[in-house]
Amino acid sequence: MGSQLLTGDLVLCKVGSFAPWPAVVFPQRFLRKDVYRRRRPDCVAVCFFNDETYYWDKPGRLRPLSQTLVDEFLERAATNTAEDPVLVEAYEEARNFKSLHEFLMQRLEEENRMQDWHENADKDTKVEAGEDPFEGRSTKSKTVRKSSEPEQAAIAPSSRSRSRVVASSDSGSATIGAPTTKSGPKSEPNVSNRRLARLDHAKRIEISLLLRRKLQTNLVQRNTPPGPDELKESRKLLAKIAENMASMPQFFDLDALRQSKLHKLLKVIANDENLEEFHGQCTEILEEWKDSISQLRKEKLKSQET
Repeated sequence: MGSQLLTGDLVLCKVGSFAPWPAVVFPQRFLRKDVYRRRRPDCVAVCFFNDETYYWDKPGRLRPLSQTLVDEFLERAATNTAEDPVLVEAYEEARNFKSLHEFLMQRLEEENRMQDWHENADKDTKVEAGEDPFEGRSTKSKTVRKSSEPEQAAIAPSSRSRSRVVASSDSGSATIGAPTTKSGPKSEPNVSNRRLARLDHAKRIEISLLLRRKLQTNLVQRNTPPGPDELKESRKLLAKIAENMASMPQFFDLDALRQSKLHKLLKVIANDENLEEFHGQCTEILEEWKDSISQLRKEKLKSQET
């Protein structure tokens, strides 16, 4: 799909090893702030059906999704019980897609972001499809609209926007679900500012195996992109690993890594471009484990020689 791509177009977006997923090319001015911050000049934003996430991708990687393709998929899925039911529902939502305006308004309501509509849309107008998908936000036009409103009305959205930015920066992902609200989970304090929660050294192998299974299920062995709950839990699990790196006796020792192969999973995560938010954590942990990993590599080579 090339330069003719426009907002409101239905497309199939391929993310990593996941199945191509139905999505809508989304107007950038209505993106959440945490998503917009990760804007790429050569990419457009898409919003997935039956999923809370957004994604930046190059137009050439997106496939047009016609109603014919939607109907054909749903016909096949009706006779294939192994098809992912979440993906099937996404196609059903794509089949029921009426207009970009209706889709956008529903998404803003679900994310409790109707204020964004008032800030970025002209009064009493509908958002029409067919706009340039590369067009970003216009701070100038937003300033003009705000200046015509009472001073108190202009201040309130600003404070709410800041609270959303703080919540999203804690999550650190452009493809997470709805932003955290006041009633939602609070941000975690930095590891360095809280007392380390030591794991039971006697159970280090069992715990290492458990950590691997949970991270693998949350981030790697999936038919759909990880959701907000999986991303949040994975951050906590990696933080738990980091907290126990300096424990004495060593928690993640040769036996723990040899049996759990946790280091191999972290390498997979660190090399997956769709899990970029975890690259830093995984790389730091692997750097700390480099001597043990080197020793395990030598053991493997030696066993192959005998």
